[in-house]
Amino acid sequence: MPTFRMLLLGLLATSPLAAQEPIRFGRTPDISPDGKTVVFSYLGDIYAVESVGGVARALTTHPAHDMNPAFSPDGRNVAFSSNRYGSYDVFVVPTRGGRPRRLTFDSASDMVCGWTPDGSAILFASLRSPAFPSNFELYSIPLEGGRVTRIGAPEAKDGAFSPRGNLLAYVRGPGAWYRKNYRGSSNDDLWIANADGSNSRRLTDFNGQDHSPMWSPDGSTLYYVSECAGTANVVRQSVTNGSKPTPLTNHTDESVRRARISHNGETIVYECGLDLWVVGTKDGDKPRKLAIEVNADDKANNQRVTMFTRGMTEFALTADEKFVAFSLQGKLFRAPVGSSTAKTVQMTTGAWMDHGINWSPDASKIVFLSDRSGHEDIYLLEANDLDHPKLTEAHTFKVTRLTDTKEPESGVSFSPDGKKIAFLRGGKLFTMNPDGKELKEVIKDVQVFDYEWSPDSRWFVYARRDGSFASELYMVPVGGPTPSDPIRNITRHATFNAGVTWSQNGKKIAFVGERRGTSNMIHVLELEKPAGPGPSSSAGTPAVGTRAPLAIDFEDIHQRVTSLRAFGDVATISPDGSKVAFRDPSTRDLFIVTTTGGSLTRITTGGLMPRQIVWSKRRSIVGPSIELIYFLDAEGNLRLLNPAGGEAKPGTAVPSLPWKARLTVDMQELHQEMFDQAWRYLNDHFYDDKHHGSNWDDVRRRYRPVVPHVAMKEDLYALLYLMMGELNASHLGVTGTPTLPDEQTAELGLIWDERYRGNGLKVAEVLKRGPADHKGSAIKAGDFVVSIDGTDLTPSENVSKLLNGKVGETVVLQVTDNPSDPKAKRRRVELIGATRANIAERMYDRWVARNASRVSELSKGKLGYIHIPSMDEEGLDRFVRSLYSDNYDKDAIVLDVRFNGGGFTHDQVLNYLGSREHTVFKMRDGGSGLVLRSNDRKWHKPLALLINNRSYSDAEIFPNAFKTLGLGKVVGEPTGGFVIGTSALRLVDGSMFRIPRIGVYTLNGVNMDKKGVDPDVLVVPHPDQIAKGQDAQLDKAVEVLSADVNVWKQKRTKRD
Repeated sequence: MPTFRMLLLGLLATSPLAAQEPIRFGRTPDISPDGKTVVFSYLGDIYAVESVGGVARALTTHPAHDMNPAFSPDGRNVAFSSNRYGSYDVFVVPTRGGRPRRLTFDSASDMVCGWTPDGSAILFASLRSPAFPSNFELYSIPLEGGRVTRIGAPEAKDGAFSPRGNLLAYVRGPGAWYRKNYRGSSNDDLWIANADGSNSRRLTDFNGQDHSPMWSPDGSTLYYVSECAGTANVVRQSVTNGSKPTPLTNHTDESVRRARISHNGETIVYECGLDLWVVGTKDGDKPRKLAIEVNADDKANNQRVTMFTRGMTEFALTADEKFVAFSLQGKLFRAPVGSSTAKTVQMTTGAWMDHGINWSPDASKIVFLSDRSGHEDIYLLEANDLDHPKLTEAHTFKVTRLTDTKEPESGVSFSPDGKKIAFLRGGKLFTMNPDGKELKEVIKDVQVFDYEWSPDSRWFVYARRDGSFASELYMVPVGGPTPSDPIRNITRHATFNAGVTWSQNGKKIAFVGERRGTSNMIHVLELEKPAGPGPSSSAGTPAVGTRAPLAIDFEDIHQRVTSLRAFGDVATISPDGSKVAFRDPSTRDLFIVTTTGGSLTRITTGGLMPRQIVWSKRRSIVGPSIELIYFLDAEGNLRLLNPAGGEAKPGTAVPSLPWKARLTVDMQELHQEMFDQAWRYLNDHFYDDKHHGSNWDDVRRRYRPVVPHVAMKEDLYALLYLMMGELNASHLGVTGTPTLPDEQTAELGLIWDERYRGNGLKVAEVLKRGPADHKGSAIKAGDFVVSIDGTDLTPSENVSKLLNGKVGETVVLQVTDNPSDPKAKRRRVELIGATRANIAERMYDRWVARNASRVSELSKGKLGYIHIPSMDEEGLDRFVRSLYSDNYDKDAIVLDVRFNGGGFTHDQVLNYLGSREHTVFKMRDGGSGLVLRSNDRKWHKPLALLINNRSYSDAEIFPNAFKTLGLGKVVGEPTGGFVIGTSALRLVDGSMFRIPRIGVYTLNGVNMDKKGVDPDVLVVPHPDQIAKGQDAQLDKAVEVLSADVNVWKQKRTKRD
């Protein structure tokens, strides 16, 4: 019996044998060389169990998350990935147990794939390269640690070396591991290359998922997971050209995911559904589900007591601003404003999500939303404390349910006079009394999504969508429309208008809207006509609690909208109506602008990301002439500032209001609530009420019982992704903050020659505008960097380890022309370490510049090139700037939306394209074609458009429109078919959960989330071309467009 086998048996024999329920959701398994032992991830640790099932034994026990275990070829070690230092790194642990040893140190995640056949190195996938386009690539790290080597297979995300080590089977593509039954160009396929990644050839061309390559011992057959027969199963296929796969398993109800084969080729372990299975590779072998027991203690207390000083998800102030109520992890708390010593009181408990809080004007009640009944309803919170009857002083509380419907409510708020509660349900606006009685449907509509009370409690202003998804603002009496006071459209501009707020003096309304193709513009509407000549009124902002009826002049009210030329995605107007505070989407900071369209002032720096902005309504709190703004930042800090301080200087701190909240969290209850929330959000809001044909109730029945088998957020997220995958839809996801702080690996802006294998690192290129691109650096291509901060760069040194923690810090390099000559002169060079994101931007600029140069070279300067990186304001600005500054004098332009993740600016881009010439302007000595305003110059010459399988969302709507409008030929490969309008909601722990809400269809009724846009000229790039820096798609676009230019010129000649 092999030694490692004896060691494993000894370990397993010492495990407790108390019978218990078999585990569910063991993940990322591997199997020992002899097929007798399975290792897998469970509860965030690595476990080992016999391949027939039984009691498992932990190989790792750590608070971090461990996954992707892989046996070494001799069975003595297990490599795995762990996020012990923030991102996932490669570790190795002896099979018999012990302290794991860390091998990689980069701040990108390194995911173990397997080993080299001789066991000398570990193969892993990583996104560590800042190159553009950003892709997973394969790397190897020696078992003893040291320098990482990149395998030259482009876009490889998983792989396995052949038994002889001369070939590499790898997975290429942007496919989603969790998505079921996707068919399209953004799938994963298998390729076979030389061990260094060169000379690739495609093994599979099925347009669904093919992954998890596994070699037979003789190297003649590849086993892998494929959806080619419908449901994902393990198949096998000869590696010779022209062969076809045959099934090894035949699961029909659940899909197979990750699979791994034993070194002797006799057994495969795999994930299927929510369990682990094994199957023999001999004909007739039947799959077996493993019954595994884990008798493990909790790695951390299930009941966790935490003291929070940040993490609010929302807040609400009492009218006198002396108290704040806030939601923290789904519980409601009360605290005095600004006191660092007074006690914070928890007002609600339970494993559910309480949110949407709003105080009554007299601070005796709080109305809020909660899913404690299983769906979102409205509840009332009041004091239940004889000794402290005021809600602001009470320590015990009572909660009363006000609504009981399966349809979720939202947007609940008291009227300013406290007599009514308003809310939204099913796109309709309702009111009721504070006791839940006298329910009234104010507007018989189904497209209301935003509203605001008037300060006198007599009117609603609300945003309503029409059938084209445009939205307008309307006004209606609180009691509903009447013949004398009907519903009135107060904007009459059918684009986008929402985010409405009403000044406390009742004279102005501010909102966010789209005008002239520009979104997120701040607007103000005057509710009264401007006063004529004569003495002005001295009336200011009425005191809280006093209110005369508002005077609203509806005649031509829509003509009193002023565009402030300021752009924000969250905005609120000051009490006196003189200013608007808003979040700028580009800087993610807080600005104010006067409502006359005058001064614009940035009042925070550092990208604080305000997500709730409230003007103080009582200046007397601090002083009669002091204005204050409360806001919640991205980390859940409640901040308070005085905007009168003027323009914020870089590094200016905004004080946080102190508070502390002690919260006991039951982790199992928290995870259960997060799952229930996620399922319900998709049940209530997914754009297709048939859920793409999935039985959504059955999905809940299958996945919900697995939640108790989850101990860590990483595994819960994986479970949620699997649930989402049942929808076969795009734009789904869940994200949260890292559980541990990360080490940031600095970048130097040097591109290395990866063919060099000696001491030091050879510089292939100095990146423009990078840290080394300055007069004093004295580094050039061909130089060798032989030490970093005094450590010589031998092959045993890990470069990422030396650069960790050096972002923004001085890094000292020793540079030479000849590293092999000890007498060669060394130069000292000091650089400032840059973030990987910064270098990624420079690499993107490099990619664009190279493409533009290539187009110019092939066309002899006649064609231009524009890449649009994203369909948002930044991408639009890049497009317009390049159109007018670099390309307007060209005969034609190659437009490129490859690697564009989307947005919503397709119409703005189209607005600049495809215009027909109709007028020529001339002036004396001025030539012809003069147009007074550059933004009126529309492109009217030939175009070609490049697309690929990573053109997503609005970068698919755009090429569909490009083809439909006949603007030119489309070159490349089909887009991914990832087109849905999406939004995000917050889970109880603060995680953000994406929800597809809007379907997008072609004029022929084709759902664009199921079908990508096909090019007119198909060009699929080969990995070998990519590795050599060749761009076959770009070259073809130049060829096609040059021919179109010739035809266009001939037509112009005939016309002229």
